[in-house]
Amino acid sequence: MIFVTGGARSGKSALAEKLARERAQAGANAGVVVDAQAALPVIYIATAEPADGEMRERIAEHRSRRPAEWRTVEAPGNLPEALEAALSDGAVVLIDCLTVYISNLLLGQGIAGGARLQRAVDREMDQLVEVCRRGDGRVIMVSNEVGMGIVPDNLLARTFRDVAGRANQKLAAAAEEVYLCVSGIPMKVK
Repeated sequence: MIFVTGGARSGKSALAEKLARERAQAGANAGVVVDAQAALPVIYIATAEPADGEMRERIAEHRSRRPAEWRTVEAPGNLPEALEAALSDGAVVLIDCLTVYISNLLLGQGIAGGARLQRAVDREMDQLVEVCRRGDGRVIMVSNEVGMGIVPDNLLARTFRDVAGRANQKLAAAAEEVYLCVSGIPMKVK
């Protein structure tokens, strides 16, 4: 499992896509696939929903960068199940992005009872880690680093920051590699 984090527009998705291409080709070169000239399949799990024009533009930008042979699975909910299905193919799986997924969970759970929401997200992250450990494939997860700014002035933003920050810690601890992107420059942290 590889965990890629950074701020908004820091280059984390581009790095994750590059790592997915490299891991897919490395698997082919290692003889993991029958045809040594073919790369391992790449499955892109997208968590965003095209709720407005701006988000549709972001999604289109991400799609335009992906190779045509990558399969896209949309999973704004039920991410552990989508990941488990993708890993059954022995594929390289790229999840982009976990903070959008956490936002989806937050909207589904509501912010009342921050502790309840934290437990729900903790369960989801534990499931993701377990699926990664059991699965037959490589997983690259993208998430925003949300804790480097000021303390937000409203409950919703503070709840999101806290829940996402704890989820990032859990996933980074479980990952074999961790990258932080800053202004388009990736730094290997772990």
